[in-house]
Amino acid sequence: MRKGFSYMLVVSLLLTCCTFFGTKAEAADYTQGVERSGNTATIWFKSSVNTSWVDVHYKVNDGVQQNLRMAYNAGKSRYEQAITGIAAGNVIAYWFTYNNGTPAYDTNIFTYTAGSTPDPPSSGSIYDILPSSIPMPPNGAVSVKIMNGTRGAYNDQQIYWGVLGINPVNGRWSYLDLNGNLIPISNALNDAPGHLTKNGVHYANIYHKVSDASWFTLPQITSGRMFLSVGSPMYLKTFDYGFAGPDLNNPTDPNRDIIFDFVEFTVDHAGYHGNTTRVDGFGFPIQHRLVNQSGSFDQTVGELESETRSGIFAKFQAEVPAEFKSLATVQAPYRIVAPIHGSFAQGGANANYFAGYAPYSTQDIFRCDGALTDAATCAAINRHVYPTSDWNNVSNYYQGAPANYYAKFWHDHSINRLAYGFAYDDVNGQAAYLEVGDPKGLIIRVGW
Repeated sequence: MRKGFSYMLVVSLLLTCCTFFGTKAEAADYTQGVERSGNTATIWFKSSVNTSWVDVHYKVNDGVQQNLRMAYNAGKSRYEQAITGIAAGNVIAYWFTYNNGTPAYDTNIFTYTAGSTPDPPSSGSIYDILPSSIPMPPNGAVSVKIMNGTRGAYNDQQIYWGVLGINPVNGRWSYLDLNGNLIPISNALNDAPGHLTKNGVHYANIYHKVSDASWFTLPQITSGRMFLSVGSPMYLKTFDYGFAGPDLNNPTDPNRDIIFDFVEFTVDHAGYHGNTTRVDGFGFPIQHRLVNQSGSFDQTVGELESETRSGIFAKFQAEVPAEFKSLATVQAPYRIVAPIHGSFAQGGANANYFAGYAPYSTQDIFRCDGALTDAATCAAINRHVYPTSDWNNVSNYYQGAPANYYAKFWHDHSINRLAYGFAYDDVNGQAAYLEVGDPKGLIIRVGW
């Protein structure tokens, strides 16, 4: 690999040695370009060959040449390098060095003039957020953005979020205000000024709207849960030492007619640890993206952005076996429920679904509790590999009945096939779980 050549020397080599480097052949190997958002320009390179690294070499307005290893954006299947401080009229000259197996190749030199052509509009994708645009959080905290991905079904004032968790400083259950402070919850909060009321009952108002803040700070928090809802805030009772979450088994629960979902996380001295979850049910598609400060980690989990809410309901009906189909209708149009909240519960039509397959009740298998608390065993039964000797071969999962086809569905429709379809779905690395030691930004996209 040639790196660090002066700009003019590179031009000379590319003009005189094109037969050696095979410039025309290389053009078929990749596509490239520059995208600008605000004062940040992102150079990108997308390879169609066996590429494991790409270096970019660039100069802004004849400034000092920069030579950098590009970061891979898995969501867009391309390598990227963001450049900040780019104003209209600035000229970026850039070229790439990339590998195809063992050999390394240099590309031609390209130029981009900021503002010479309209910058592409945002597609509403979670990947539109450039890592360089994420505000640097205070030490130990994470900058968080809630994105409206409902495609116009709801505006930013109709999407609500609220965070509840334990403040590690004092051990108190608390909610998060817009200034990044954890405020202790209590019985009295249900009747505090601004409280919510439904059917004559008062509830704590711990919610904010997407329109309230572009970014907010999430401090260190234990057992945190971010509740998300559309059209209405949720109705949760708070107490001095905890809170009462929504109960899908209670037909009078005030949240039964609200479309909601949530993500779970802990932020501690070891970093950020969090996930999306389908353990209880599905309200709407969610993407959960985590970016670290060094730029070496940028990953997303959750449902694929190409999935729509209505499409997921329809696909669920079409793809799961007959025993599971009612999970998408029993509480429709608000949610798809997990098996234990539907006909697989005790007394339900499918209460003995796993009978004869394993020495545990169907309810214990779906919940991974009661007599079945061993994580690996519960995962093997749900995935229908219990009688086999190899519980870690992913290609063997869900290949026969009885199995947790509810969980299988979420794996089939999620990024990298990672999903939390049951309590111990993290066995063998199958869960929609992300963690990093130096978190910078967390982006949660509410899809529709």
